[in-house]
Amino acid sequence: MIMVGLNPVQAMQTSIPIEGRYTVLTIRIYIPLTPKWAHDIVLDAAIAWNRAQLLYAENNPTATVYNFVETDDGTATSTVSFSMPAAYAPIAVGWTNYDYAPASRTSIISTQTYLTPTIFNEAQVNNQTAKNYALWLALHELGRILGLGSLMDGKDIMEPRYFSSRVDEVPQLSTIDLYALHVLAQGSAPNFVTLPDGVQDQFTPVTTFMPST
Repeated sequence: MIMVGLNPVQAMQTSIPIEGRYTVLTIRIYIPLTPKWAHDIVLDAAIAWNRAQLLYAENNPTATVYNFVETDDGTATSTVSFSMPAAYAPIAVGWTNYDYAPASRTSIISTQTYLTPTIFNEAQVNNQTAKNYALWLALHELGRILGLGSLMDGKDIMEPRYFSSRVDEVPQLSTIDLYALHVLAQGSAPNFVTLPDGVQDQFTPVTTFMPST
């Protein structure tokens, strides 16, 4: 979730909290078709997460990856909405809820993601600042869908706090993000994932993984 005015518990520098894990590797996601610009940004963000995991797997042969696949045929396990429930609107511009398997707090069955209509609306079609912000929000909430928690380091895409200065910066995916997804995809869901000793947390601009335009 992207929050305004709240301070989640801070994890260690090279650790990230975990919300749970999908037991299936293909996550079928529904993205509203309108506004088209908003749909396309969320889809591009999903593709970026897919490609980042694939690149990580190339350098780590044992890695298993998740894969977002867009669907509009009613088979989605992850749904995105360009709306915000009244309970969340005062505190958040992005929010993801989880449905867990019975008697489980780690096995994710499905998710519902809300992205604020103050940004994700047709009137912002020519507003580049709004589009930059929308990309940040989409990347963050897709990370939440994948089971990643909040990492308060001021740099990572999983940083939940809103800083206006970040809107014009290129979002960054980190080693800990991708390593944590590898751990989840392999079948574990600890409360925190921590980088192995000797592995440095590095940051890669998300533009490295974005579809060509």
